[in-house]
Parts: sequence; structure tokens; C-alpha cells
Amino acid sequence: MSTSVYSRYRAAFAQALATALGVPAADIEAQVKPAEPAHGDLSFATFPLAKAQKKAPPAIAAGLAQSLSVPGLEIKAVGPYVNARFTALPFTSEVIDAARGAGIRYGGDEDAGRGKTVAIDYSSPNIAKPIGFHHIRTTFLGHCIANIYRALGWRVEGINYLGDWGKQFGLVAVGFQEYGDPARIDDMGHLVEVYVKANKRAEAEPEFDEKARGFFRRMEAGDAEALKLWNQFRDTSIKGFKKIYERMGIEFEHIEGESRYQGKMDAVIDQIAKKPGVKESQGALIVDLPYAENEPPILLKKNDGSTLYATRDLAAAQDRYERFQFDKSLYVVAQDQALHFRQVFRTLKEMDLPWADRTVHVAFGRIHGMSTRKGQVVQLNDVLDEARERVSVKVRENVEAGRIQTDDADALSEQIALGAIAFGDLKHKRASDYTFDWDEVLSFEGHTGPYLQYAHARAVNVLRKGGGAPASYDAALLTLPEEQALLREIMRLPEVVRDAAEQYEPSLVARLLLDVASALSRYYTLGNQERDKRINVEGDDALRSARLALIDAARVTLAAGLTLLGIPTPDNM
Repeated sequence: MSTSVYSRYRAAFAQALATALGVPAADIEAQVKPAEPAHGDLSFATFPLAKAQKKAPPAIAAGLAQSLSVPGLEIKAVGPYVNARFTALPFTSEVIDAARGAGIRYGGDEDAGRGKTVAIDYSSPNIAKPIGFHHIRTTFLGHCIANIYRALGWRVEGINYLGDWGKQFGLVAVGFQEYGDPARIDDMGHLVEVYVKANKRAEAEPEFDEKARGFFRRMEAGDAEALKLWNQFRDTSIKGFKKIYERMGIEFEHIEGESRYQGKMDAVIDQIAKKPGVKESQGALIVDLPYAENEPPILLKKNDGSTLYATRDLAAAQDRYERFQFDKSLYVVAQDQALHFRQVFRTLKEMDLPWADRTVHVAFGRIHGMSTRKGQVVQLNDVLDEARERVSVKVRENVEAGRIQTDDADALSEQIALGAIAFGDLKHKRASDYTFDWDEVLSFEGHTGPYLQYAHARAVNVLRKGGGAPASYDAALLTLPEEQALLREIMRLPEVVRDAAEQYEPSLVARLLLDVASALSRYYTLGNQERDKRINVEGDDALRSARLALIDAARVTLAAGLTLLGIPTPDNM
């Protein structure tokens, strides 16, 4: 398994401390933390040792610091802490070489998850409905988590679990019979129009709603005519969905839906009946478990015999384990569904399935601030279109002013728009709500996607002007504080990627990239005040090559991180 620069030094520091203290390194490593930048890079607090050694923590720290010697680390005591700082060499060359050597794969570790499988359920729109803007969180979060696990060597089974079964499809069917144009059955937009009309009528007319329920019962009973019409709706929807996913650069290993488990749910119910048991409640079939006060029961069948989400999710969980033998099964679904997944996972556990504890609800918060149009859901494709239109104005202004050189302003606008919308979501912790704001999302300054894309493009431009990335360089020449600060941000990506995988939290990668871009900007602007601090410094080829190598490492880090987030990396902005 490859080890990052940071991990290697951290492990060496912990081992030296453990040897000096006569304890296992594993007991120490968890206690080694990042130090305050002014005092070093790694820190070990001696407070827990005071009682056993009957010494004051500062005295313990001073004694330890004097006894330790680790190649590549400068070790000092600062009060009760033993701090270690990376020495400029070989640290500088190790970080640059690690990033440049890995290229676009920097931050990953193909050995980390070798032999392991993760199933990831995400996006999951309903057929005969558009992909709404509210789907952005499950779609982008799931896509990024999948990218991160792939980078760490896991086999990823990404599943777009379509909502393609239930009364709502009976509603589309009876609505199509009333309002549809058979010649437009392959038109996704037309199906949406039909659904809106049918849904509005069902709310006003109970008998129309019952007609939709009756159509769905025909589907569950295997009625050939009903299933033929449903299949046509499903095919039309999937074709429409694929166009949007292609636009976002997203592919799934599997596109399947709840309908996959039609005819398979009785077997699951029979299994649940054995343990933990089932019982009737007000004519419905529920899982026989003790429930908390006011907790709704886990419904398996309604009183009309039709199945529910829980039944299908239980069947899907078992099916996925049989197919993939997963080590983890993730459900990237809104926090609103927390009770549903707690109950599904609880049922799996009560069924004594040994893999039940491998299932995880990766919950996320809501987006506020995106208004609806005429009472309808705002479509994700419309938001991407509007973002591109807004960005296009800025791009064309910059092209005309000579600040951007591009042969395809439309393509560049699309890349920036996608980056803006994606990063505008991914920079937030997934569990938090956030408010969407067009001006903030599309800004080329601040914590935004365009800012990161611009930082990457700037690095590419610096390298281009300097004659390209150098094959060799002298790391000893990179002594400026701003250079060392940038190196420390570049170094962090592999650790952050691992943390993001463990926490299912792409925002960690997003925030790290902002830190890299900020450090790069500070370094770049040094040359505005002092010519000898310019990256493409004149009259000193060796120094210029060293600085270009550092810029190349920063470029690689930004490109690798943005790729993990599913964000394009244009070379000109």
C-alpha cells in the first residue's frame, strides 16, 4: 500500500515517541495531531503522561524532544508539547515528486481498497418526471463519493435506483389516456405535462385518483397491456435522464429501479415472517417489532395488498448483497428519509443478516432559495442552461477584451457553469442546509467553482509561458515561506481523500482545494511586488525550473481534486 508523505512522517514521529516511551506505536499514533503552523507540522501533547511519570508536562516534553531523532524532522519542545517540523529537504522534493508522479491520480491509493466493494445508491429520479434541481445533492454527492472510492481502489457499483413503481405510474398512465398524444409518447417533456395535469386532477377528484390506483394494481398483477404502456414511459424517461447525466459527466454501473423487485417481495416477506415476524394492523401487514411511542410501523403491504418502499428496499438490499458481496452499501438520500432507513436497516439486522451493519444512510440537508416556476419543480437541466447563459456573458466579454483565448466560448461557458453549480453544492457539508444564490455561485472570486477553475487555468498559463513543466529541478531553491506553505497544502490531498471516504464527505476535498488555490494565489502575487520572486524569474534558469516544478505540482493537485468532484478543468479562463 502506498503511503503519503504526511503519513510517512507522522508514522515515523509516532514510532520514535513510542520507542522512547516504551509503548506500542499504535497507542501513540492517534495522539499525534497537526501542530499550530507557527510551531511545526506535527504535535504530541504530554499531559496524559504527567501522572505516571510524576513530572510536569513541559519537563516531559523537553526530555522527549532531546531524546528523539527522526530523519526529515526538526523536533522541539514547546511548553507541554513535542512538536516536529518537516525539514525543507527532502520534504520539498518528496511532495512535488509525489504529486507530479501520480498526475491526475494524485490523492488516490489504488491499494487502499483493493479487493473491497462498495454499492452506492444515488440520484434515483422518478420516471415520467423531470430531474429536479433538488436532485442535485444526491446526484453530485453520490458521484463524488463514487469517484473517491474508485481512487482508493474500491470496486464501485453505482446504482441509479429509479422510482419506477407505484401508484404515481398508474397516475401517468390514466393521465396519458386522458391527455396524452400517442405520437409523443417518446417525448419526455410531454410525459411531464401529462403527469402535472393528472396529478392536479387526482387531488381534486377522488374517483380519478382511485382509477390510478386501479391501474397500478393491474401492473402488480402482471397485466400485459398495463405493463406495455408502463415500459414505454420508462424507456422514454431513461433516454431523457441519460442526456442530462451525460452533460454532467456522470455514468452509472447500473440503472435499475423498484420494478426489479416486482414478484420477488413475497419471498422477502416470508423471510421476515420467520424472524422477526409479521402481523396485521388495520388490515395492513407490518413487521412485528416493538415500536417507540408515536413511531409508525414498518409497512410491508397496504390493506389493498400493494407493496411499499420499505418492502422493495428490503428486497433490494438482499439482492445487492447477493450480486456484489459488498463491504459497504451506501444510500445517498435526503435526511428527510432518516426514519425510513433506520427502520429498513433495523429490519435487516433483526433478520439476522450478517451484512446488515454494512448498510449506511449517507444523509444530506436541503437547498433553499431556488424558487419554483408556475408551481412546478425547477428542472436541473434548466438551472444548468441558465448558469451557462449567465457565464457566457462573462466569457464573451473576456474573449473580446483579450483576457481569454479560446476557440470555443460556448464549450468553455458550459464547463464553467457545470463547475459553478457542482462546487456550489459540494463545498457545503452534506448534513447542512444551504441557500442557493446565483451571484455567489457564479463569482470568479471567493469560495466558488469558477475560482478554482481559474486557479488551475492560471497555473497552466504560467507553465506555458515558462516553456512547460521542467523534467528536473533543484528543490533546495524553494525556500520562500509562501513556497513552503503551498507545499504543505499540496501534501494534504491524499489524507483528505481518505478522510472524505471515511466520512462520506466530499466537502473536505472541496475545502482543501480552496486552501491550495489560496496558497497558490499568494505565491503568484509575490512577483507583483518583487521581480526576483516571480515564478518565471528572469536570469536564473535553475530557480525558474524549481518554481515551475512547484506550480506544476499545484496544477496537478487542483486537477486531481476537481476531477474527483466531477468538475471540468479548462486550461484557459
